[in-house]
Amino acid sequence: MKLTEIPCYSKTAKKIVGEIMKVIQSLKNTWHLFILDWRRIIKNPIAIFLMAALIVIPSLYAWFNIKALWDPYGNTGELPIAVYSADAGAKFQDKDVEIGKEVVKNLHKNKQLGWKFVDSKKQVVEGVKSGKYYAGIYLPKEFSEDLLSFTSGDIKKPKIEYYLNQKINAIAPKITDKGAGSIQQEISQEFIKTASSTLLKVFNEIGYDIDSNLVSINKVKDLILTTNSNLDEIDKYTQEVLEVQGKLPELKEKLAKANELQTYLPQIDEMGQKLITLNQKMPEIKQQASVILTLQQKIPEIQQAGTQIAQVDSDFAEIEKTMNDGINEAKQGLTIIHQVQTILPDIQKLGNQADDLATTTNEGAKKLKEAVPNISSSVQVTLQSIGQVATSTQSITSDISTLLDKEELTSDEKAHIASLISDFQSNLSTQQDAIDKLTQFLNDLKQTANDNGNAEASQTLTNMINQLSNVKNSLSDLNNRFGHLNDLVQNGSTADAKAYLSEINDAAGKIATLVNSIDATQVGKTIETVLDKLISTITTAQGVLNQAQQIDFASLLNSTEGTVNTAITFLEKYQKQMPAIRQEVHDANTLLNGHMNDIVNAINTGADLYNNELPTVEQKLSLAANFMQNDWPGVKTDLTDGLKMANDKMPEVEKALDMASDLIKNDWPSLRSGIQKAATAIDKGDQTIDFGEIVKLLKLDAQKESDFFTSPVELKTNTMYPIENNGSASTPFYTALCLWVGAVLFSSVTTTEFVLDKKDRGKYTKRERYGARMLTYLVVSVGQALIVTLGNIFLLGVDVKNPVYSVLFAVLVALAFMMLVYALVALFGTVGKGIAIIILVLSISGGGGNYPIQVSGKFFQAVNPWLPFTHAVNLLRESAGGIYWPNATQDIIIMIGIFIVFGILGTWAYPLVQPHLVKLTKVAHESKIFH
Repeated sequence: MKLTEIPCYSKTAKKIVGEIMKVIQSLKNTWHLFILDWRRIIKNPIAIFLMAALIVIPSLYAWFNIKALWDPYGNTGELPIAVYSADAGAKFQDKDVEIGKEVVKNLHKNKQLGWKFVDSKKQVVEGVKSGKYYAGIYLPKEFSEDLLSFTSGDIKKPKIEYYLNQKINAIAPKITDKGAGSIQQEISQEFIKTASSTLLKVFNEIGYDIDSNLVSINKVKDLILTTNSNLDEIDKYTQEVLEVQGKLPELKEKLAKANELQTYLPQIDEMGQKLITLNQKMPEIKQQASVILTLQQKIPEIQQAGTQIAQVDSDFAEIEKTMNDGINEAKQGLTIIHQVQTILPDIQKLGNQADDLATTTNEGAKKLKEAVPNISSSVQVTLQSIGQVATSTQSITSDISTLLDKEELTSDEKAHIASLISDFQSNLSTQQDAIDKLTQFLNDLKQTANDNGNAEASQTLTNMINQLSNVKNSLSDLNNRFGHLNDLVQNGSTADAKAYLSEINDAAGKIATLVNSIDATQVGKTIETVLDKLISTITTAQGVLNQAQQIDFASLLNSTEGTVNTAITFLEKYQKQMPAIRQEVHDANTLLNGHMNDIVNAINTGADLYNNELPTVEQKLSLAANFMQNDWPGVKTDLTDGLKMANDKMPEVEKALDMASDLIKNDWPSLRSGIQKAATAIDKGDQTIDFGEIVKLLKLDAQKESDFFTSPVELKTNTMYPIENNGSASTPFYTALCLWVGAVLFSSVTTTEFVLDKKDRGKYTKRERYGARMLTYLVVSVGQALIVTLGNIFLLGVDVKNPVYSVLFAVLVALAFMMLVYALVALFGTVGKGIAIIILVLSISGGGGNYPIQVSGKFFQAVNPWLPFTHAVNLLRESAGGIYWPNATQDIIIMIGIFIVFGILGTWAYPLVQPHLVKLTKVAHESKIFH
């Protein structure tokens, strides 16, 4: 049996098919009525005009509002605000300060608001009161004086009087408040900037002053600390001074006995001869003591590393002493030169007395020969000092290079660089003077060699003079290069100046190479050769007088004296650096050799005595013998003269001791306390403060630091969905509003009832007529959506990130709004229109269109999520600024839901409600007011 032959199935299938056919027929009827609706409209010109107007007019509402709000804050320059300054100004450090005048001057340049400058406070107040000005600003007479009150300690905050007319407009007061606030902020920022810039500039200058005098400051600090640590010693000395004063009678007595010393001078002469004899036997004594060196060789090699560092430490005192002795020897050589200079007049007086002249000249030459080692050492020191120019140049160019890292230098930085270059050029001048003195000395020595026929020595000296000339020329070139560098810096050519530094370093390296090529030891050898030849020549019996008279001893001695003086200056400079080096070496020795074997220490001590002390004794013995031979006669004379002077000055000494005693008894306690307090403060400061960091901080760029204090924080804005202007930002709100207004307007002008002739009324059901008119309404809503969105884009030029979605979302919103309004009006008539208008009113305030809903009242915050308008505006905003699909999807679902729910609800309920609606409409007509 076939399925269709089953009786029960056949009835069910027929019923379903019948229902389907009814639905299809109903849809056909609905479509037929929809077509009929539009045929009627097309046949009636008035209907066409009204339909077009109802489609376009809502768009005009949106367009006018969007254009009006396109850039409302761009026209604030037309908003009148009265300004008057009565500020009388003030005096600060003999300068006139007029803050009010500066504020008015700046406001003349400010076009953000319509500043109106009036002539009195009364004009400000009356103008605001009358509505002529939206607001007014008044700076009182004492404004500048109060602003500068912080400098006196009696601080008074300056006041700006602000007048505001709030009844003119709701938004204007907010804009004028911004203007008044901007004036207050501008004055505050300018005050902070000026005050901080001035203060930091002073700090900056202090930092550079401290940095340039840091060595002196550290010396003073070390001097205070050293003095504090030696207060006990100073106290001891003060007591000794007091004791000396107490022993003054005894001293006078001893001075009397010293006067008797002159009777013992012959015995001192005898002792001097014994010293000379002992000095002659010193080589024999040294040979006998050399056995200690053999013993030292037996020290285990394992101690060698410790021995070496110990040797450096133990020898350092000798190194330092050697330097000191070198200085003393140089000075002694200088003394010898002075002695030779002293006897030169005797040479000149002898005239033609050949024998005496030769003898005197011979003695002068021998004395000068004794100073040869010192002269040679002085030449070497001078050359070494000049050779340091490369290191010094690299140091200063490094400092200048650091400053030139900036693209543009301040005037203070240019002045600092100019000062560095000037100091270095001064040092170069000193080096050139030293070369001139050395060259003069060598020229004089060369002349002496020529006079004695010593061609080899003359040629050697000529070579050295030429080398020194090259060095001097190179120093002059380096000096000129630094001058050119300063010109580049002062002219602002920082890039060229920095590139030029490498050429300066190359020139300095060339100087070091030239100096190192000069053999300083050759000077001493050449001097000895010349003097030996001179002495040999003088001792020759023939031609003594002529040869002696041809020697220009005065010029030679003067140039020699200049060379030795230059060397002494350089040696004393290096002498000051020795204590720090000595301490470092000593610390290393103490750490390494603190536990050396006693025997090793004893052997090393013995070797040290031989290697260090014995030469010192030998040297001192030699000096003593030399003293007795050469200096004692003068000392003896000086002693006699000194005793005479002591006798003459004793009253003055007595008076000075009385003054010193008074100082010690009355002033020294307070001085001692002050030194202790200063030392305590320095120690505390060293423990808690990094002085170098403070100087670095003070030297920071004052302008940059001032700008930082003025605006310490920068706001970095990251706009997630940028929109070009206020009109574009307002477009979603007014577009949604125009679509709702369009739906309400269309439903108010047209009727939701589909009117048929009597003959056709029976052909169509109420649902079919409801559906046909609903389709007409929906087509109109689509037209409204297309007109407003396309007009926004192409007529107004609204900034829309997703134009296609903007049109589609607007069509969806229009369909949802029209479906909702149509259902309300069709089901409830005039009451439905009222409901639609109420929703419109609530949507304007509670839809969050122009202002965040959070700033509205609690009621509007509560209804906001339930208003269709809220979700319509949010959906349109997504297409305007950029779509965030999780939000957009939610709003799309809500719009579709409104469309479907009200579409189904209206279609189902219309036949049921329509009879009651007729009665309700009839009752409303009876009032003769409602149609």
